[in-house]
Amino acid sequence: MTKEGSFKRAVRQRAQATGLRYTEARAALEKGRTSPFARTRPVEFAELRAHLETRYGIRITSIAPIDDDPETRPSGSWVGHYPWTLVVKREDGSPWIARVFSSAADTVGRVEGDAEILRFLALQDFPAERPAHDDPVSVLEGSGVIVTEYVEGGRPTQSPAVLHELASLLGRLHKLPAAGGAVARDGGSEEHDGAFFAGRPKQDLAAAMSFLVSVEDAVAPEGREMFEWLRDKVEHADDAEGLPEAFTHGNYHAWAAVGSPGDLAIVGWAGSGRGPRLPALAWLLTTAGEGDGEGIDAVARGYREHIQLTGDELERLPGVLAMRPLWLACLDYRESARSGSTPKMDEGWIGWIARPEHAERLAARAIASLRG
Repeated sequence: MTKEGSFKRAVRQRAQATGLRYTEARAALEKGRTSPFARTRPVEFAELRAHLETRYGIRITSIAPIDDDPETRPSGSWVGHYPWTLVVKREDGSPWIARVFSSAADTVGRVEGDAEILRFLALQDFPAERPAHDDPVSVLEGSGVIVTEYVEGGRPTQSPAVLHELASLLGRLHKLPAAGGAVARDGGSEEHDGAFFAGRPKQDLAAAMSFLVSVEDAVAPEGREMFEWLRDKVEHADDAEGLPEAFTHGNYHAWAAVGSPGDLAIVGWAGSGRGPRLPALAWLLTTAGEGDGEGIDAVARGYREHIQLTGDELERLPGVLAMRPLWLACLDYRESARSGSTPKMDEGWIGWIARPEHAERLAARAIASLRG
């Protein structure tokens, strides 16, 4: 069979498994193949559907990535963005979310740890997604699969009120009591790249360096200066080590929330664990700072309801603010290098890093607001 013939068959199988029309399934597959993370968690939808039906004694009417269907696609997302997060519509009962973890680093034990963390959050009455079953983790061809309850309401619009609510929830999260087991595992780093760099926030810097190293031999002469500049930024970045620690989330910003304003739930706990608390707040401040200063003030007020930062945290906030943007800038550079091009200094997250005055203004306003 030709390569095109194999792709068409894959499209037909996906359409049959998900309930999408052929053209919709084709568009989803084509878009998904361009995702920088799609390689880490392949999903055979028909097999997954049969597995879940057998495992839980349910009848599934459709199963598809959350981005494939406009009705379930989170606001601001796009087809192929979350290829391993699937909406499972059941014949009887409310929908579930199924997440498949199949990279070499995504051990089943780590997925079971995710379920343990969700149970801990439920016991603490913290508003987060909940396991959909008493035994929510199963194994499909060596890959861990976790099912959680689908939270209605979608992703909220980022407003000062929502940012205040998110920051208050983050403060509550950072005040939860210490616990053993998975709750005590290293956490706080971005978990998108197949858990190869799961752990404390400093792993984001290790991942950023790996993005650069992976394309070092493919860097065009005109891109060499930017490559060396980014590598130097990563080598000298503040990793937040030595600062106060707490149980924390790995990707905390408005996209981690679903539900209705005033009744939000936090999702995406695969990167969670114990680590420095400042990086999660810094990332929320960074995303809040995309608009005017009102969002920054809202975050500071909400977090201060529960946590007062130490002098060391306030002093190191400007440097820690750059951790996640550096991760994203190096990812942008890797994707450009793979396509044979060199990004411009003033675009995307590379532009964010290249304009220190923006980060300085953000940090100054945040520090003033956090001091109250």
